[in-house]
Order: sequence, then C-alpha cells, then structure tokens
Amino acid sequence: MAKPVLTAGVQNNPDATPFNARGSKYGAAIDTNLHGKYGELAIRGQVFSGSTVIAGVVIPVAAATLNSKFTLHNPAASGKNIELISFHLGSNAATTVVNGLGLMIQRNLAGSGGVPTSVTVANSLALGIGGTASGVFATQATLTNVAIAGVIAGTPAFAYYNMFTFGAVTAAIGVELTHNFDGRVWLAPDSLVAAVASVAASQACVLNIVWAEHAA
Repeated sequence: MAKPVLTAGVQNNPDATPFNARGSKYGAAIDTNLHGKYGELAIRGQVFSGSTVIAGVVIPVAAATLNSKFTLHNPAASGKNIELISFHLGSNAATTVVNGLGLMIQRNLAGSGGVPTSVTVANSLALGIGGTASGVFATQATLTNVAIAGVIAGTPAFAYYNMFTFGAVTAAIGVELTHNFDGRVWLAPDSLVAAVASVAASQACVLNIVWAEHAA
C-alpha cells in the first residue's frame, strides 16, 4: 500500500497533473488559504472592475425609463455567469438626504424589451493576470423597463437590492462605503444591474464595481 508523500518547497503544478501534497522541511503537512478568497479566479483572469471618473456621477432615481450612469450588463450571448464581488461608493459632497442607494436588477432583457440602448461602454479593468471581460460596463445606458410588471410600484415590484442608506445629515468629512455581496447576487446571460437611488438623485459619487466571470 502506497504511503502518502509530502514534498517540501513551493509548487506550481499544471492543471490535470498529479502531484504530491506540500509539506514543510520538518515533515509537517502545510495547510494554507488559497491566495485569498478570489485569488484563484484572479490568477485565471476571471476578475474585473469598472469605475466612474474621479469627478463622480449623479445616481438617478429608479424609474420605468432610466438614464443610467452605472450599468453592468451580461449580454445574452456572453456564455458567462457573473458573480458580483463588491461595490464601492465615495461621496464627493458632505451633505446627504434621506435616501437609499442600491442596484436595480433586471433579468430576461430580450424577452421584456429591456436590452440597454444608447450605451457608452467604459473600460473594464482585469484585476488578475490577464483576461477579457464578457460583462459590458457602461457609464451611460438607456434602460427601458416598462415591459416588466411593477417596475415602479405595485405587485410585483422590480428587483431592488439596497446597499447603502443615508439620513438627513451633514458630514464634516467625505464618506467611503463598501458593500460585499458574498455570493448573493449573480447575473446570468441576458441580465443587468444598474446603480439607482430610492428617493432622490444622489450627490456626485465615485462608483466602482468588482465582479468575477464563470462559464455558464
């Protein structure tokens, strides 16, 4: 009966190649995290980021026809499922009003007449080693949602995912906020998310979203 073998030293093994488990110079088995939570995906070129300009954008109120300034669209023919990793917001103003800032989630775009039009595509940055994004990050897109029942009110309401809530306060310093999705929000092909406000258009905000792409 073969005995388990530990091999001391750093390894860089090709996929589908058998290898010995890693051990220390003193014969102990080594148990480590794999490069952080998204390290494996980043190494394989599957992690991307999209951001607004530094001057920021105004986040519009959710509406049936929306002039979006921040949209991530997974096209029907992408062949990928998009996993949202994190969303980052930096306020460029000290004064806020009672408001919620979140994501409007739309699915079955082709079947509901909701495919974005008048799209201004922005660069998607690969955060890992190589990779080209299939998700389309846009800083301008017209989203027509009238074919989706209850897009503004009623039953069912459109899918709104709240990330941040503000009260009627004046802050002495700027605010930087981060929301981690932890696997809760995915976009199959033919779906999108867009940043929206629940009550009033926001002050200028710097926005950034990070996502991973998996084979559908």
